[in-house]
This record gives sequence, structure tokens and C-alpha cells, in this order.
Amino acid sequence: MDSMMKDVDPSVLLANDFIQSHFTNLNTSEALANCFLQSYFLNLGVYPEVVHLMWYADDSVMTRPGPDGTMMSFTSPEAIMEQIVSCDYEGASFDVMSFAAQSCNSSSEDGAFIMVTGFLTCKDKQLRRRFVQSLYLARRQDRSYAIVNDILRYIDSIPALPSVPESAGFVKVYYELPMREEVGLMYVNESIMSRPTSTTGRTMVEMPGLDAINKRVSNEHRRASNFILNSVDYQICRSFKDRMFIMVCGFVTLDDKTERKFLQFFYVARSQNGSYVIYNDILRYVEVTPQDTLESLSQSAAKTSTDVELPYFMVKKGKLLSYFNNIDPQNYHH
Repeated sequence: MDSMMKDVDPSVLLANDFIQSHFTNLNTSEALANCFLQSYFLNLGVYPEVVHLMWYADDSVMTRPGPDGTMMSFTSPEAIMEQIVSCDYEGASFDVMSFAAQSCNSSSEDGAFIMVTGFLTCKDKQLRRRFVQSLYLARRQDRSYAIVNDILRYIDSIPALPSVPESAGFVKVYYELPMREEVGLMYVNESIMSRPTSTTGRTMVEMPGLDAINKRVSNEHRRASNFILNSVDYQICRSFKDRMFIMVCGFVTLDDKTERKFLQFFYVARSQNGSYVIYNDILRYVEVTPQDTLESLSQSAAKTSTDVELPYFMVKKGKLLSYFNNIDPQNYHH
């Protein structure tokens, strides 16, 4: 493990300590997620070999695609560090296109659930990959934060699942209920749901509580005539064996015959009677290219500035550029 480490400027770790202390002054999950993600991706692109020291802990679980695309989980600090370093992120560019965050609304946890989408451009700049990442950023007793659950998947080209795995029982129930209105019965008053304000926008609205969620679910599933799932990834929470951390990617056909690609995150508990309770639920739509596949640098560079959706922030050449003041639409190339 030491052979994989390089000399790190001590100021990097000191800066992380400062960021962690700053978190205590943030009073919304969105502010916490924004601050965390900027630090996380900046250090991932500059000092990937110390990211595990900054953000992961002994009880962390990380899931990543292997060389053949099969998802693999890592559960020790050493394995997590080796996985991060093996991805060769140093010098890569990260474009964070969207993120949504929710606070934990269960008495047994504290922190934030985050779903982020973006693009990773390898440092040789020959390949650009779209990804989705879901994280549980847990608050510890010493008021610091650590990533407990972390799933990342590339979503540029995924074939449809032939069937929902039996091991993902909750997903099978949720998407295959004969009466879609029954989905509302899986939520409780402590549940939180986040949805985009439109099928084409990035702005999200949060709906806490059973009444607001039931109204949304009834309308949402009335509009959805068909779900096609491309991937189902999940982790069992190591601290609470009855809790699951689930990320789904797929397509939904709406009642106007349009097809939208969606990403959905759930934090779910299983009750003693075997039923499922959804505490956290985030859904976001993503744009689909005509051949929703891997995109080369030449393809992305050919887009005009009017075609380009700007990221919220990006990490490029070791620098953090913000959507609000640093990225020029005319000069932005993926």
C-alpha cells in the first residue's frame, strides 16, 4: 500500500480538515453536498491516492465497474485505496452536470444522501464517459463526515436487463406492481422524495411527508406506461443489516409516448413482516443521445455552444471551475 502513495503536500490534508469543520455551519443537505462534491472531485483529480484517507472509513462500502463492466464491491480501506488508484484519475477531468441531496430522516442515521451525474474525461482525452454516483455521507459522533456507501456506474451504454434479479426483491416489487397506486403504500411520513420540476429540467423539488409523496406518486405512475431497467445496483448497509442502498438506471415510456432515461436512488428498510419502507427516493432524468453510447473527444467537440449543457462545476487540469463564474459557454468543450 505504501508503494502506491506519493509525497503529498500536508496542506492538502489540512485543507480537508478545514472543509470538514466548515460542514458544521451548513444547514441544508444541498449546501453540504455542494461543498463535499467540489472537494471530493478536486482531490480525486489531483491526489487520488489520499482520497480514501479524507472521505472513507472502516465501515465504508464502494462499488465500481470492473474491466469487463461487472460491478465489484470493496469493503476495506486498503481495497478502496487500491481501487481508486487503479482507475488512474490523476489528471482526468470531471464535469458535474447535476446533483441532488436529501437529509437522513431516520433516527438511526445522520448525514446526507447524494446522487450526482457527470462526465469523466480520461487524461489522454480520447474517451469521455457519462457516470452516475450515489453516496451516503454519514455524520460521525465527532461531527466529521465519511462516505459509508458509494456506488458509481457508467451509463453511456448499458443493455436492458433480461429480468429484475430475484436478489433485488424491492426493485421487483416497486416497478412491477400491477396497480401503480400501490407504490404509495411503500412510503411513510418520515419519507423524503425528490423529483425534477420537469422531464427536461435540472431543477429539483423535494417532497417530505406522506401526503405530498402520495400525490406525486399517483400522478407519476399514471403517466408511466412502461419501465425498462438497464441496471440495478445495491448495497446492504453494514451497520444496519435491514437497510439497503439501491441505484437503478433505465427507461420509462410516458403517456405521451416519449421515452426518457431515468436514474433513481432509494434508501430502503425491510420491516419484520417482510414489507419494504422507502425512506429516501431521488429520481432524475438524463438526456439521451441518438446512440446513447461512449462518446469520443471528436464527437463532443463537434457540438455547437448552443447544444452544450454547462456543468455546475468541473475539475480540469487540477483546477476547480464553477458554473457561476468560471466557465465560458463559447469555450467549453467536454
